[in-house]
Amino acid sequence: MKTHKRHKFWPMMAALLIATLACNLPGSGSRETASPTPEANLSDEGVATATFTPTVEEGEGEEEITPTVTPTTDSGGDGDGEEEEACLLESDYVADVTVPDNTEFAPSTAFTKTWRINNSGNCEWETGTLLVFVSGDAMSGPASVPAPVTAVGANTDINVNFTSPASPGTYKSNWQLQSPEGVRYGATVYVQIVVPAPDPDPADLVITALSVDTGSPTQGVPLNIVATLRNNGDSTANNVRWAWRVCPTCSYIEGPGNYDLGPGEQVDVSMPYEFSGWSTYSSNAWVDSREDISESNEGNNTRDLTIPVSAAPSESATLHTVSGPTGDLSSGGSSSQIRAGIAPAGNGIRGFITFDLSALSGLDSSSTIESATLDLSNYSGNCFEWLHPLLVQQVNYGATRDYPSDYNAGGSATLLSAASEANLFSPLNVQTFLQNFVSANGAGQVQLRLHLDGDDAGSAFQCMMQWPDPVLNVTYRP
Repeated sequence: MKTHKRHKFWPMMAALLIATLACNLPGSGSRETASPTPEANLSDEGVATATFTPTVEEGEGEEEITPTVTPTTDSGGDGDGEEEEACLLESDYVADVTVPDNTEFAPSTAFTKTWRINNSGNCEWETGTLLVFVSGDAMSGPASVPAPVTAVGANTDINVNFTSPASPGTYKSNWQLQSPEGVRYGATVYVQIVVPAPDPDPADLVITALSVDTGSPTQGVPLNIVATLRNNGDSTANNVRWAWRVCPTCSYIEGPGNYDLGPGEQVDVSMPYEFSGWSTYSSNAWVDSREDISESNEGNNTRDLTIPVSAAPSESATLHTVSGPTGDLSSGGSSSQIRAGIAPAGNGIRGFITFDLSALSGLDSSSTIESATLDLSNYSGNCFEWLHPLLVQQVNYGATRDYPSDYNAGGSATLLSAASEANLFSPLNVQTFLQNFVSANGAGQVQLRLHLDGDDAGSAFQCMMQWPDPVLNVTYRP
């Protein structure tokens, strides 16, 4: 590599030329005698010397001397006469060693950017060379960092420490080399990073209100369960569903529809319901009942509601027997009359009666039978003396009466065994029997058989009792 020197030759030569000309100016007829011409040389320290060769021109009796200056340059002893190049400081970007463009960093994260830079000039980068910040985003970096001494054509790595900004965005910081004399040069290098915006928090679904749309919930009276669903999160929740259950051990009932809820949005929803019983119910509603939505808080999706439900008003009804299934039966046939006893021919006759509970509005298996009486007091005939007792039994005989199966069938329950007329004067209490029947069968048909225990005594004991209109009186809560 050539050494570049700062020469003092030309100022020296100018001074010598001025001095020479001053000595040869014309004056009062006198002639200046030319003095020896010194030789100018450049010393090793760069000091210029000059050689003067005087010349004399003839003219009108006087001579004019014109000095000739011949500069010479001492190359420092190498004797090759080669001219020196001016120093050119230059640099080229080579590579990003770290942090490629648009690398993402979390807010306020420290990182180090390393550039690889080439000395593409013709001078060595001297001690005191800096890489300096010139424009863009400083990103908490220094104003400058030292650049290593770097030979011509060599690469060097230069590191700068930064801290990513706290706010989301794209940030660019521009840097350039600077000589010890403060002159910037070469390629501008930069670091460009991205601080991404934070992901929004997921949805957070809650039930902010839960109620019924009536001030007096009553057994058997339709009402609506009303809920307010809200998204307290920062992301939209799509296809939101909800459900409600009447008690902690009951199954959930899913509400109708589904909803899209943006951040901060809410919707009022409802579902119809009818309490079949009466009590104080500890109900519960649940949003995101299918658990389809990822939430920031999965533990706040339910809300409880205590609902005191009043018993339905009692209803009373009198049921009459149903024609068709009702009538008598014997070995001799059947009729639509309700009779029990012994026919003149000596065959026994038994009566069958049917009451249809579906005539009781709202009655089902959950209904409460508050009272029930079977009234057989309206009858004719009296066979108690020889044929007692009169038995009233439950026999499920169906739509038709068949002999001998229904005639001889054992009763599943005996409601009455009356030994005398006194037992028929007052209606028979069948509340327990009817409650058990309703709980098991709902609003079905109650079928009973009436027969005298001695109806097999033969014609000698011919006797007949008949009931024109047995009735079943019922008071119940639907």
